[in-house]
Amino acid sequence: MKDIAIFVKNLTSGGAEKQSVLLAKALSGYYQIHYIIFNGNKIHPKYMDLLKEDPRIQIQSFIGGHLSRYNEFVTYLQKNNIRVIFSYLTAANFYACMAGRKVNAKVFTGLRNAQLPLLKCWADKLLTNSFAEKAISNSYSGKENFITKGFKSEKIIVIPNCFEHIKDYTQKKRKDKVHIITVGRFVPQKDYETAIHAIAKLKKTYDNIVFDIVGYGNMETQVRKWIRQYVIDDITTIYINPNNIAELLDQADIYISTSLFEGTSNSIMEAMNADLPIVATNVGDNGQLVQNQKNGFVTNKKDWKDIASKLAILIDNEELSLNMGKQSKLFLSNNYSVEQFRKSYLSILSSIE
Repeated sequence: MKDIAIFVKNLTSGGAEKQSVLLAKALSGYYQIHYIIFNGNKIHPKYMDLLKEDPRIQIQSFIGGHLSRYNEFVTYLQKNNIRVIFSYLTAANFYACMAGRKVNAKVFTGLRNAQLPLLKCWADKLLTNSFAEKAISNSYSGKENFITKGFKSEKIIVIPNCFEHIKDYTQKKRKDKVHIITVGRFVPQKDYETAIHAIAKLKKTYDNIVFDIVGYGNMETQVRKWIRQYVIDDITTIYINPNNIAELLDQADIYISTSLFEGTSNSIMEAMNADLPIVATNVGDNGQLVQNQKNGFVTNKKDWKDIASKLAILIDNEELSLNMGKQSKLFLSNNYSVEQFRKSYLSILSSIE
């Protein structure tokens, strides 16, 4: 059994990190998987627990200065005769490519958003075009965008995110209040102000809605300020990085995403697994996850009026909302299963053996 490394800079609570863990579990029955964390001081327990569910996965992390950790990383790759590395996000892509050259390993870097900040985009372009075997984008829209930035088309493979533990469909029953929920980091990309503005508009018409915000990040203070500014603090609950996101989604009725850019959204897939209709901005691969007027609605980004109007349709029509939630589950099961995800990566690995 050949040895393969899956490499992340940090194991924090993010979508890329979650997908890296799912990849380790998906391939562990076929290869010896080494899950390597460059910064052992930044490890989220929930993802470590997921890794430890599979005792076949070898977990390694490093602590110390950047140079000492890099040298330990190279030594570990050599010691375990690792010839393939899958890396996630720009910093890990860089370290993987440099180490890969030293140990003669093929590196598949990860492009996890449809857009990247200028410096990261430049760095990943250089790594993709000149150092990596291939780059793996989690969205078709991402590949298209990166090509316009100078990435070589033939160097990018698209493999959408997968979703583990797809549950059986369960029809919801509304209570007195209609729960609208959003999940995401408190960063500019998620455009929380637009979501809050849309909820504020709905509040003027509906007295039976509540809004749950689930997330964490540097903009928490600003998010709380917007909630007060738009006067929805009486109907809004904020959950900071909770361990029961699936339960919160199960208790909700409608999911909203106002992102300015995305790859394949883990949060939307989690909402689909909770049998929710989705209202999402048309960015990244949201338009593939959300089939407009089938399992939800797609809107233009920053268009809080249209977002509010689509939410209103679902608030007014419970039968439509429930049917769209059912379609969410069906589409997720048919297109984003672990089996399809595993098949895509096994195809890559068989092509280089």
